[in-house]
Amino acid sequence: MDVTGDPYEDYPEDQKTEDKEWTGDEILKIAGDLKDLGNAAFKKGDLKLGIDKYQKGLRYLHEYPAPLDTDPPELGPKLNALKVVLYSNSALLQNKTGQNTEAAENATKALEIEGISDKDKAKALFRRAQARIAKRNEEDGLKDLEEANKLAPGDAAIIKEMDGVKGRVKARKEKEKKAYANAFNF
Repeated sequence: MDVTGDPYEDYPEDQKTEDKEWTGDEILKIAGDLKDLGNAAFKKGDLKLGIDKYQKGLRYLHEYPAPLDTDPPELGPKLNALKVVLYSNSALLQNKTGQNTEAAENATKALEIEGISDKDKAKALFRRAQARIAKRNEEDGLKDLEEANKLAPGDAAIIKEMDGVKGRVKARKEKEKKAYANAFNF
């Protein structure tokens, strides 16, 4: 157990008893608990610990990639929804800590999950856009923001970010235009 009260081993194989397979409900509970611990760490301002808990939750979810025929039908959507949240929250905190490559990767993974809601898709696109923009990839970031804006029209954060990016892209193009104009004055 660590400072957060997390009773789970870092790696699922260390948690499991040798002779028993994981059940979907066990994985759902553990990953849900880890999400809550990550959220608590985030609220306290410990972003690294938050990321660690979200990533640990994902490690547990990977132990149960798909529901079995014997599982209740609602288990698959619950597991997928939790994956979306853990990937998206990881991206949020990774953006805040300057881990933009990882943030973009986790946001992309969230977008690839079956059954992602439009609201969650808009969030993941926004977080991937922020990561791309931080890495000076404004064009792809702007595409993500435009797509996010279609899914969450009128979202103030999306609009603010789009306006900022458009302004920076315009300023950069004007600067390049001036530089190229002077390049041919012999």
